[in-house]
Amino acid sequence: MQMGTVEGDPGVLRARFVRRLGEAGYGRESGIVGELDLLARTGLPVPEGVVLTRESHREFVETTGLLRDMRGSAGRLEDTHSCALEAQLKYGSTSIEEELNRALCQALINLGASEVVVLSEDLTKSGLKSIPEVQVAVRDAWLSLEGLVRQIKAAARGESLPTWPILIQRELYPEYTGWSMAGDLGEGPGARRSDKGRVALYDIRPAHRAPSSDRESIAHVTLEAECLLGGPIQLKWGLKGGRWYILSTEQPSR
Repeated sequence: MQMGTVEGDPGVLRARFVRRLGEAGYGRESGIVGELDLLARTGLPVPEGVVLTRESHREFVETTGLLRDMRGSAGRLEDTHSCALEAQLKYGSTSIEEELNRALCQALINLGASEVVVLSEDLTKSGLKSIPEVQVAVRDAWLSLEGLVRQIKAAARGESLPTWPILIQRELYPEYTGWSMAGDLGEGPGARRSDKGRVALYDIRPAHRAPSSDRESIAHVTLEAECLLGGPIQLKWGLKGGRWYILSTEQPSR
């Protein structure tokens, strides 16, 4: 990744706006980023990354003037989609400035990845190789239409604008990827190969029936994740260099 150095105290900046994945303190209430943060915090194999906090999102909303515009749109609740489009167009080229930008740049430098993925509840962008590409992806995640609609509706109700964390994660290129979940999905036991390099696993055994040899298997990882998240979860996994990684989470469809 094309990165240099930045001035300032990176520890102080990171404490407010950026935290390492597994140290941000989020959980299932914060969507996919919160789920991955929780799983990483408990030691499950999630690729290394950093989390832009809700505070960083609040900083962007306040300093750009977006907060003022969201409150101004509250009287047009019947046309929230048009209001969201207007906000997206108005702020779509807005730069991430000053302290927040320094914190983001320092975090990317410290991560030291040649390519990263930017992930939020409404956006995923992969193969990012430079700071400007990451900055654009982060801004797009903060200006997603779905997110702006949620903010406009909250403003109309007189509530604080919702904010959401963003994950910037080291890009992996696994030899195999697939999905797994505990329980029977109606396809029968065993594995189904959908295409080259992709495998879907079904009918994973309950934890009390898993032998010790399964402790490092994706079946055991899936069961642990479900237990930690307090309910059924479908994991997207990758296998690279003989090691399993949790790439993302999703609510299972029945």
